[in-house]
Amino acid sequence: MTHEISASRRRFLQIGATAATMALINPFAARAGGGSGGTPTRAMLKLGKSATGRTVPSDLVGLSFETLQMHDTSYFSASNEALIGMLRRLNPQGVLRIGGNSSDYSAWSGYTGALPPFEQLPHAVFKRPYMVTPAQLTNLAGFLDATGWRLVFGVNLRRGSPEMAAELAEAVQRAVGDRLQAIQIGNEPSLYKHADGSAFSYDEYLALWRKTAGAIRQRAHVPIAGPDTSNEIDWVRKFAHDTNDIVALTHHYYRGGAPQPTTTVAQMLGGDPDFIQQAEQVAKVAAAKKLPFLLTEANSYWGGGKLGVSNTFASALWGGDFALACAQAGVDGINIHSGTLSVLEASLNKNVATAPKGATYEQRLDAISGRYTPIAGDAEEGYYARPLYYGLLLARQFAGAGFVDAALSANGANLTAYAADRNGQRLLAVFNKDLQRDVDLQVDFGHAGSAAKVWRLQAPGIDDVHHTTLAGAAVGHTGEWSPVSDETLRIDAGRGVLSLPRGSAVLVTVEA
Repeated sequence: MTHEISASRRRFLQIGATAATMALINPFAARAGGGSGGTPTRAMLKLGKSATGRTVPSDLVGLSFETLQMHDTSYFSASNEALIGMLRRLNPQGVLRIGGNSSDYSAWSGYTGALPPFEQLPHAVFKRPYMVTPAQLTNLAGFLDATGWRLVFGVNLRRGSPEMAAELAEAVQRAVGDRLQAIQIGNEPSLYKHADGSAFSYDEYLALWRKTAGAIRQRAHVPIAGPDTSNEIDWVRKFAHDTNDIVALTHHYYRGGAPQPTTTVAQMLGGDPDFIQQAEQVAKVAAAKKLPFLLTEANSYWGGGKLGVSNTFASALWGGDFALACAQAGVDGINIHSGTLSVLEASLNKNVATAPKGATYEQRLDAISGRYTPIAGDAEEGYYARPLYYGLLLARQFAGAGFVDAALSANGANLTAYAADRNGQRLLAVFNKDLQRDVDLQVDFGHAGSAAKVWRLQAPGIDDVHHTTLAGAAVGHTGEWSPVSDETLRIDAGRGVLSLPRGSAVLVTVEA
C-alpha cells in the first residue's frame, strides 16, 4: 500500500461556473457550494449522436488482496460460496490480484535453496517469512474456477532471491493454469529503502527486476507485468520504454493517506483530476506498445482506509465515479484493495480493532474487515456489501459499452457524468457529489427513445455505512441482487430532466 502522495495528486481541480462546459474525457468536478433557499441547481448535459470513445473493458472492476490473506485457507476456497457469490455479482469476468506489502515478505514453502537474511525492522509484524504453500494455491485455483475470475499474482522481489521467486511463479502457473493473467515481481518498489534508509533508484530496481524476470523465464513460460509502483508514475513510463517482454503496465492509486488531516469526505468527493490526466498519458504509452494499463491496487486512502470516510456512502459515489473516469482515460483494469482487518493491519504494523459491545451483525463484520474494503466479513462470520461495492457495481454496468462525447454545464455543482452506447442502448451515469446542492439536470440524450429506465444509488446520508441501495435493492449476503424500483424517465423530443438529490447518483438506460 502506498505510504505517501505527491503534491500534484493533492491538488484539487477548481473550476468556476464560467468554465462549465467541457468534454467528458476530463469530467467536470466543481467545488461544492451553498444552494439557494433549497431550490435545485439547474444544470445541462448534451450527449453526442454516437459512440466515439473507447470501449469499457468487461474486466474493468476487480479486487486486490494481500498475499497474507491466503493464510486463511477458507477465504479463497471453492467452499466459500458466499464470497464467490459476492464476486460473481460484482463482476462475472473480474480479475483477482494477490500481492501487496506481504508479497515482499513471502517465500515459497517448496524452495530448498538458501534465502538471504530476513530483514528485521523495528516493531515489524513479519518476524519471519510468510510461507506460500501448495495447499493455499490449490484452494486459490478452486476459488478462481468457481468465480470465473483470472489472477494477477505478486512474487517477492525485495528479498533478492530470483530462484525462489521463479519456483513460486512456476507453482502458481501450475496451480491456476490459463486463469493466470500475469505474474508481478515486487510490490511498490519505488518505496524500497536500503539498510541506511536511502531510497532505491529506478536503475537499481530495474537491474533487480531483470535478474528475477530472467530466472522466472528460464524456469517457466509465464506472463509478467510491472512495475506495480505506488506514486512514482514516471517509473511506469520508464519501465514501458526499458522492457519489451511484459504483458501489462501496472501501477497503484490512493487518493491520499488515512493519517493525513486532509483525509475527509469532502476531499474524496472533490476528485483527483491530476491523476486522471496522468493515467490518460500513461494509457497512451501503453496503447502504443499494445499493452493494457492496470491499476492493480487502488482505493480511497492508504493506511487501511479511514473510518467515517472510506466506509461510508461517500465511498460509493467516489468508487463509481473513479472507475468510470479511469476507464474513459484509458485504464483497462482496477483492483480495489480489500481483505480482513487482521491481514491488512499486519501488513501495516498496526493493531487490530474489536467490535463494540452490543454490536449489530454488520458492526461485527466491520470489526474484522479493512476500513475501505468493499466486502466486509470472512468465511466464518459471513459477508455483506459495503457502500463502495454498490458504486463499483454501478460502474460495472458499463462493461462492453463505448463512451459517447458529451458536454456538461454543471452551474457550479460538484457533478460528473458518463455516457456510453452498447447494443442499441444508451447508458448514462451521473454522480451528484455535491453535499449542499440538489440538481435538476436537463439532458439532451442525442438518442431515439421516448422513455428511459432509472436506477438510483442512494443512502439515508453521505456518512451512512449500512443502508446503501442500488435501484431500491440491497445486495444479499451471498451476492443476490435485483432491481426493485425502476423509475421511468419521460423523454420528449430527445430530452428529459433528471432529479439528483445531493449526495446521490443515477444510472439511466435508454432503449433504441
